[in-house]
Amino acid sequence: MRPVRRLLFTAVLLVAALFLLPMLWPQDISHGSAEGAAETAAVSENETLTVQIDGKPTELTLESYVEGVTAAEIPADFPREALRAQAVAARTYALCKLSRGRSDAHPDADLCDDYRHCAAYRSPAVSVFGTDELSAIRAAVLDTEGEILTSEGAPIAAVFHCVSGPRTESAADVWGEDVPYLQSVVSPGGTAFDGYESAVTVSADDFREKAGSAFPAADLSGPPSAWFKASVRSDAGGIKTVKLGGVTVEGTAVRELFGLRSTNFTVTTADDSLTFHTIGYGHGVGLSQYGAKYMAENGADYREILAHYYPGTELVSLNEKAAA
Repeated sequence: MRPVRRLLFTAVLLVAALFLLPMLWPQDISHGSAEGAAETAAVSENETLTVQIDGKPTELTLESYVEGVTAAEIPADFPREALRAQAVAARTYALCKLSRGRSDAHPDADLCDDYRHCAAYRSPAVSVFGTDELSAIRAAVLDTEGEILTSEGAPIAAVFHCVSGPRTESAADVWGEDVPYLQSVVSPGGTAFDGYESAVTVSADDFREKAGSAFPAADLSGPPSAWFKASVRSDAGGIKTVKLGGVTVEGTAVRELFGLRSTNFTVTTADDSLTFHTIGYGHGVGLSQYGAKYMAENGADYREILAHYYPGTELVSLNEKAAA
């Protein structure tokens, strides 16, 4: 059996043998199904994945796909061990997605290049990357070929983000589902990211228009200083809920509505504007890429990085299992 066939076939066995894990995305937290496993099996027979790239279905091997995700999702000049950790997370997340079957968002493809739904993808061409950067990406994928993270024998939802605050967020606090391996953990090194702290200013009129449309029951009369009250924060600092004009809304909804970098925000007001001050970039759950960079720079290897950000998981080689 050829390596790619072995890799995907074994992934199917792992998934089919146990319950299918949720693909953790804020608008789509659900468990997989038998139909999803059948879709994965169909892909393994063809030895390729169908990935929607720039709106067009494209055939790729799993490892080629992981290479493109790694190229798109993390700076190529990050330390080798951070790149390896990202490659394993990308491969694992892809297999978790495959276990759920094709989405209505891309019914003609197994995965897509939209980071809001699957993961970003960039063909690692020399015209885009320097030779050294391209070599680093390909080496990270090759060094970890076939390696994924599992929980109770199944590929995990190995979500990742750019940079958290001092701690990562738990899946329960961000998306409402408690997942044993997606808990809040200490995440150092975030301040190395230039946009670790950022601000977004919105005029009072624009705020009323957007928030009034999204939350019609909110009372946005009076000055901006009266609009936000009684926030509830996670242990990591993110806004779980906040009273906006007397209506309880989720921090993720506010983040999406105003294009904030994270839910870890505070608000300052003036007579005619509001300014959101944020810490971190991304949903904050799972692997922090800048946290991985810090750990790698301080001597941790990719196994230690992955064990830290996905506690209680097991790193396995699909190739070795297939050959056994």
